[in-house]
Amino acid sequence: MITGKEKKTIALVMENIFTDFAHEFITNVLSGVSARDDIDLVVIAGKYDGGSDLSDNSHRYRRIYNSIYNLESCCDIDGVIICLGSMAYIDKEQIIARFFKGMENVPKVFAIADIENCVCVNYDNAGGIREAVEYLVNALGVKKICMLGGREDNPDSVKRKEIFADCLNDNGLSFDESLYEATDMSMNSIGEARALLKRNPDVKAVFCVNDATAVSLYNAMEEEGLVPGKDIYVFGFDNTKMAGRMNPTLASVGAADVTMGQKAAELLINMMDGYEVSSELIPTKLYGRESLDYEMYEYTTKEMQEVDADFIYRMFDDCFYRYRYEMPGSDEVDIRRLFFEFMGRILSCMRNRYMSQEEFEEIKELVDIFFVNGAMNYTDAKKFLKSVDRIQGSINVSCGPNIFVNRLFTHMKDCAILSISRSLIKESDKNLRERNMFRYFMVESTNYDNKSDSFFNNLIQNFDKLGLGNSALYTFEKPVMFDPDKSDLFPETIYLRCINKNGNLAILPRERQCGSTRKMFNRNMLPGVFSRSVVFPVFYRESIYGFILCELTFENIDSGEYVADQLGRAIFLGGADNE
Repeated sequence: MITGKEKKTIALVMENIFTDFAHEFITNVLSGVSARDDIDLVVIAGKYDGGSDLSDNSHRYRRIYNSIYNLESCCDIDGVIICLGSMAYIDKEQIIARFFKGMENVPKVFAIADIENCVCVNYDNAGGIREAVEYLVNALGVKKICMLGGREDNPDSVKRKEIFADCLNDNGLSFDESLYEATDMSMNSIGEARALLKRNPDVKAVFCVNDATAVSLYNAMEEEGLVPGKDIYVFGFDNTKMAGRMNPTLASVGAADVTMGQKAAELLINMMDGYEVSSELIPTKLYGRESLDYEMYEYTTKEMQEVDADFIYRMFDDCFYRYRYEMPGSDEVDIRRLFFEFMGRILSCMRNRYMSQEEFEEIKELVDIFFVNGAMNYTDAKKFLKSVDRIQGSINVSCGPNIFVNRLFTHMKDCAILSISRSLIKESDKNLRERNMFRYFMVESTNYDNKSDSFFNNLIQNFDKLGLGNSALYTFEKPVMFDPDKSDLFPETIYLRCINKNGNLAILPRERQCGSTRKMFNRNMLPGVFSRSVVFPVFYRESIYGFILCELTFENIDSGEYVADQLGRAIFLGGADNE
């Protein structure tokens, strides 16, 4: 076990943190470390950069942004999870120099990668893809299936194409390249989706290499007046939350029992605790939705009448399938147990063919508690409504209709809709509030007097107006000029200028600001909320000013890069480069 009073730090190294896949992976890693209060987690995320043309501004921006990866070796890191989709095509010598020479004695787990003599976690891509193809061919009679694929430098993309081709051949359908179109695996793949549809006007089903590319396919189909799930079956991969928000909802292949992020965290912690571990494959299965309706089982009369505990928990796991991947903290309500309580009582009443007014009110109160505690965060709205209809229909058929029971199911639907509506309103209000705060920051930080010293102080004094949640600002004494060939790019010392906690800004006195860059993630004056954090570089052109360290929330993840970019621009335009 990890011993001693000093906490250990795990770095999660990623690229393209804004994607739904990245959100899911981070959530699952958080779940994997949630039981260990002796471990801090920091996300160090750069950008996928397949370019090399220095006249391309996007490439120049990404290569400077990716200087953030220097923090891997210049900060105190006790374990690292590496999840870089392009890892397979990074030069082997670069991998050795980056993760072995620079971090020789640091335990490492690679995700979506096959690195020789290293612990790696990958999807068993074959399980879910084969399940989907066999269902399409053998149950639905589909004779032509295409694939909207991915990048050649992404190992999962390459494997999924190979498996897809094998599955077609194994089911009596031949594969050829006309059925396949490569993409950059992003939502901006509509041109490739159009080309695939144009080349295959008689296609009946399309497999998308991930959920993001399915967005482009949906858009291309809409242009042709085609509806996913009716005119063409569609299924993706990764089973992200986005799949449940799409219209129609997207069927997708995802982890069957444990997620890649959970397993990566589990293996790394075991390594840090001194245990030997080995690489693992994560089993996958198909999650059916409107674009490809697929159910693994029905709710039988016998199971409902027996009020079996395993059956009720299976009902919960089927509908609220994300709960086991995103386990809440020990101080939160166990909604899985709560579901068992009220659903067990409903089934018992139906078996006895009686429910009293008093029992109805008690169960209704449990249902209210269930939804108030965020039940809808663990399912898709349409999947939930469909599941409720299935359960309600089965009960009415097997036991006969009961007015109280039907009112309870109607109440569940109302609670679900109300919960989603409140969430959307809260998100809209939050976005408006953040925009207003950022506008205030831009006004207050304008350098009207052209005095760089007072301007920089003004930036710090208004740091809490940037619209980020709990966050801290680190800057170097002088800007660091980007140099791709310099291994020790960042200086040994860095200044912690201010900390924003719960909207209260604390500006550190000058004598307390300077500290070791190695200790950037665990300075003793950082509040406990920073035990789960994400870091963003603050730079403009080739001048790197420092970093914003934020509490690891998805609100901060989604807005952090933009805020850091604007802060870097403000520092440059205000002439505070030397402060």
